[in-house]
Parts: sequence; structure tokens; C-alpha cells
Amino acid sequence: MTIEAPALIELQTKIHQQNKDMGWWDNPRPFHTFVCLFHSELSEAMEGDRKNLMDDHLPEYEMFWVEVADFAIRCLDWLGSKNYEKYDFYIFERLSSKIEFLSQMHYQVSTALNLSKDPYFHDKENLPKSIAYAVSACFDFANVHQFDLLKVINEKVAYNAQRADHKRENRAAENGKKY
Repeated sequence: MTIEAPALIELQTKIHQQNKDMGWWDNPRPFHTFVCLFHSELSEAMEGDRKNLMDDHLPEYEMFWVEVADFAIRCLDWLGSKNYEKYDFYIFERLSSKIEFLSQMHYQVSTALNLSKDPYFHDKENLPKSIAYAVSACFDFANVHQFDLLKVINEKVAYNAQRADHKRENRAAENGKKY
């Protein structure tokens, strides 16, 4: 399933608004925190693939795909904070290997971090464009595998809205999720 720019922008807005409403944006975090969170989702996807695991939150799906969805959700949330609306990418290289895809996404995220730190290249367009490209690549990769990533993203967003560990009061408690 291919997803067009207006649908991505709508999804991005929905995700970001939900996360704002739940307090995730009460104390904005720097980009490098998001980079670590992006990498963690990709690493969890690799672990799911390595061990052929089903997801523990959405057990009807492979962990790999739910973690790719989580990666896209985190990217879309960050892009929503920037009001990004330029999803006009052509995916240059269609990947079919899960591990190759994950390594390419790690590279994409690391490249974005490097852009954010390079005083000669950094501009307001290139940083979000790099993350938006990663989101588009996730949908393209899912399409290659005939997997409905949008469905899983929507299910995970709905699930996250009900999670105890995502509630403000639980995050504020000792040992609660801080970011």
C-alpha cells in the first residue's frame, strides 16, 4: 500500500497532537534525544527479526514490523513538532532485506544527526527532510513486502494512548519513562 503526502501529514498531525496531549512535549527534548530513540526502535526491530519474535504489545504481528511502526511513529512525532509537510520523495533504492533496510535507516538517522551538528551544512530544510525520507522509506519497504504498515501504526498509536507507562502521572513517578 502506497501512502500519499496528505495522508502522511494527517497521520503526523494526529500522532504529534496525541503525544502533546499526553504530555510528551511538556518539556521539549533536543534532537539528539530523538536520534537515540529512533535508533532504539530500529535495534528492537532487528532483535525481533533475529529471534523471529511476535510483538508483546500487538501479538498478532511480528515484532519487526511493530518496531518499524514505532520508528515511523517517533519520526512522525518529531516531524509534527516541526510542522513538516514536504513528503515528495522518490525512493532511490528498493531494499528487500530486513537487515539491509534497518542498517540503511540507522544510516539515515545518523546522517540527520551529523547534519544537525555541521555548521557549514546545517539548515532548517535538510534535517527534517532526512527524517521524512526515512518515514517514506518505511512505507516503501513495507509495500515491497506487501505489509500494511499504516494499519499497524494506527493500531500502535491507539494502543499507546491507553498505556499506563505513557500516562503523565506514571512517567512523573520514580523510574517512570522520562523520554
